Amino acid sequence: MIPKPRKSLDSLATLNRKSRELAFGLEDIDWSVPVDRAKPWAPEEVGPIWFTPTFAELEPAQRVRCNQLHALRLCEKFIWFEEQLIRAVGNILRERALPVPLREALEHFVSEETKHVEMFWRLLAKSEPAWYQPREFRLFELTALQRSGMNLVVDRPDLLLAWIWVAIFVEERTLYLSRLYMSAAKEAPAGIDALHTRVHEYHFRDEARHYQLDQHLLTWLYDPQPRWKKTLGAAIFRVMARAYVAPGGATVRIAQQLGHEFPGLRSHIIPRLLAEIPAVFRNVEYHRKLFSRASFPHTLALLAEYPEHDRLWELFITERKHPA
Repeated sequence: MIPKPRKSLDSLATLNRKSRELAFGLEDIDWSVPVDRAKPWAPEEVGPIWFTPTFAELEPAQRVRCNQLHALRLCEKFIWFEEQLIRAVGNILRERALPVPLREALEHFVSEETKHVEMFWRLLAKSEPAWYQPREFRLFELTALQRSGMNLVVDRPDLLLAWIWVAIFVEERTLYLSRLYMSAAKEAPAGIDALHTRVHEYHFRDEARHYQLDQHLLTWLYDPQPRWKKTLGAAIFRVMARAYVAPGGATVRIAQQLGHEFPGLRSHIIPRLLAEIPAVFRNVEYHRKLFSRASFPHTLALLAEYPEHDRLWELFITERKHPA
């Protein structure tokens, strides 16, 4: 029996056609453009550190560098996340008999995400050549428990369904961030580095389709599953979502790197930043900017349809399952 697709989604056939027609290559981006080290590399207020009281005390050059470090960390995070999705979808393709349109869409997905990984590594290498010659993360990090948990999920994607919700959650955030980049570039074209903006614009082109495909995965791979699988997946997803929303080790590493580059900050400013970072999790403005219906309208609407996610709403301090 063919599941009924969700309203407002392009069909799988349409998504596959768009993947073919709208495909771009890495060389469509002009990598000869230098990264401007005098400019911000990201829009403002797209990370936790902006919402600490002490951030306002940084000098302009320090704030620009903090912005640049956050932009690098964002690229690293995209690389990690997309590599996990490639693994999960690859396992599904090997282990499951799938309808031809869905299999084709997932094959496009793997190809496009592989391209994105290379695209962000190139951007990192252009931004900080000395850091990224060995392709290793400098600012993004997970605990051993987080790494082990994600490995379990992507190695058993048909059992541990949390990866589908992680994809939905992160990819709508990706669309939101890409729009912020493009909007900031239009409002102040001299304000944000051109190459960083261009890469995020290209990323948006594929992610808009991927977000629709994620919702097709709900229809084909999630909705038919028994309640116990959904409940287990929701519990795992809640842990992962909390780690995503709550400022963690990567934000701490940005502050530490800032202290390394600006030694005068080490005695007072950096200790205060480090002390203030955990409290950002309860900061209303942080949530309104990054984890509210302003940035996640479709994902929060989807989550509200599934009762196994009822406890998840504790994470979103400005939102309710059914808004007034």
